[in-house]
Amino acid sequence: MKPILINEKLVWDYDIPPDAQENEAFREWYVKRVLLHGTSDDIRAIGLATIHYYLPHLFLPKDIREFWYWYFDQSDVRARYGDFDHIPEETT
Repeated sequence: MKPILINEKLVWDYDIPPDAQENEAFREWYVKRVLLHGTSDDIRAIGLATIHYYLPHLFLPKDIREFWYWYFDQSDVRARYGDFDHIPEETT
């Protein structure tokens, strides 16, 4: 997976590990942080493909989770990114 640009303002309470780009746990945590607290610039920086990849594994508030599943369910978006292998029933 390509490197993601990390906004240090979003990780004020966390030490970025030296292997952040290869550390799956950190990358997943950071994507969640962007979806919860980031701006549109932060979303662009990590990219929609990264969000699509991590979304099924994230525990998010219902409204945020439903928005992103709705977005990725649009026919033109689904054609670009594909379907999810598994959509969790409840991940709040």
